[in-house]
Amino acid sequence: MTHHLFKQKGGPPLFPFRFVLDRFQKADARGPTLTPNVRAKWLSRLCPSDLKIAFAPNAGEVPMYDPDQVKLVSKDEPGWWNHYFLIRNKLENNKIGFSWGPNIDLKHPIHKTIPLVANSVYHKNKILEAWNYPTDKIHVIPNMVDPELFFPKKRKKPITIGWIGYDVDRRRIKGVEVIPYLARKFPDVQFEMVHAVKPRYLKEWLPKELPNLKMYYEVPHYKMPEIIRKWYVLISGSKSETGGTHIKEAMACGVPVIASAVGAIPEIAISQMLLPEMTLNNSLGSKYPSNWSQESLERYASALDTVLSSHKLHESLSKSAIIESKNSDPTIISTKWFEFMYMCRNHSR
Repeated sequence: MTHHLFKQKGGPPLFPFRFVLDRFQKADARGPTLTPNVRAKWLSRLCPSDLKIAFAPNAGEVPMYDPDQVKLVSKDEPGWWNHYFLIRNKLENNKIGFSWGPNIDLKHPIHKTIPLVANSVYHKNKILEAWNYPTDKIHVIPNMVDPELFFPKKRKKPITIGWIGYDVDRRRIKGVEVIPYLARKFPDVQFEMVHAVKPRYLKEWLPKELPNLKMYYEVPHYKMPEIIRKWYVLISGSKSETGGTHIKEAMACGVPVIASAVGAIPEIAISQMLLPEMTLNNSLGSKYPSNWSQESLERYASALDTVLSSHKLHESLSKSAIIESKNSDPTIISTKWFEFMYMCRNHSR
């Protein structure tokens, strides 16, 4: 698969860089579906004059934001430098879900090392572990947070604690069991859970409805800020995170975060209340070995009690969250993408 440089009147030739992906929108609104929309919006807005950026989704898919400004092309139009991002249709080798580098035909085994993108240092190390890939070919570009959507506003009472995730399998990677536990420990506090898709195993982790727990699911990305800004704290129950964009979006709204210190979370939320040395309920005969252990659940409860008991601490965490979230500003992250594209252009010569 080759590329050429488009001619540009009165200026340098354009390097054509195309993101090949599946979808811009679907009901199962998890991060891999949402981040391409923000990326398409801001890379298109901020694109340098010597780059030509396009997106190649499945037929009929359009971006959620700035659709008139985002260039859409077909997946097989010749002349583009391809960057496969979490594409699954007809590309059977991409089973891990990483962002693949340019000019790989994923219907065949990797036969040469080319530039790849990871969402975090943790993500990069996972790629190295899986493939023994050259470390200098893996570039860390975090996901961006849209400041036109996620920003602080004055919070209204009552105090509400939030969570974002899903329970699509029994591994419980997002720690779905944490919020019911906390809702029972703090019966006078309101809790909200936003699920990417309608829960599949609700009766396993919530056998009985709780009066102080409200559920949302399939919430459009552009409606998330109005929910998040109501929250006093975001509880992340995650046992692994490669990007943690939802955590960064909450922080951009000034919402303090309580989370386990796992995966990429210390990279994106080091100013927040992170819980180290968490353990799973892997005791012999445990019905749900992927759940957090009783000791770890108590750590969540203790951390929440500490924040609820100290307005000063809450204010400090909120201010720190806003400051740290600025590391994900589109102007910063887009620059990293443009540098990556230039490197791809030079790599092809």
